[in-house]
Amino acid sequence: MALITCGECAKQYSSSAKACPHCGKRRTSAGTKLILWLIIIAIIPAAWSSCQQDKAESARLASLTPAQRAAEDAAKAKAHLLDMAQGACLIVLKESLNDPDSAELDKTSNWYTKERKDGTILVQPSGRAKNGFGAYMHGVWECIARPDGDGMRVLSLKQVRP
Repeated sequence: MALITCGECAKQYSSSAKACPHCGKRRTSAGTKLILWLIIIAIIPAAWSSCQQDKAESARLASLTPAQRAAEDAAKAKAHLLDMAQGACLIVLKESLNDPDSAELDKTSNWYTKERKDGTILVQPSGRAKNGFGAYMHGVWECIARPDGDGMRVLSLKQVRP
């Protein structure tokens, strides 16, 4: 048991004490300091990498022509619209199943999704779900959705393949 000097009040106290009896400042162990340094060492490169990615994306956007930028914005808007249609169809499909918790649907990225000429969006979810008898059946559904204000409205949902 040795005497150590408090970094806060500069008074000496026992090394076995967890805090300075004079000012109450808690001691930090070597393990705590090591963990803190490891966290700092991990965060700095991640922040640097993120900053570099942001700079690269800014440079890429600056190099685009107005036509390219408009095309990219249109592609993002279309992808967002298709994602919203998939989400709306997923909600309606789950509500229509006998046992929604049993559904093992494929990833939405694997669903056939297409914007149609009449402004509607065709989504074909697929996956497995329990039927009325409790057996798992594979199925493909056809869902038709239409943009409705800021959201998406499902017009119809029917099973096309059991």
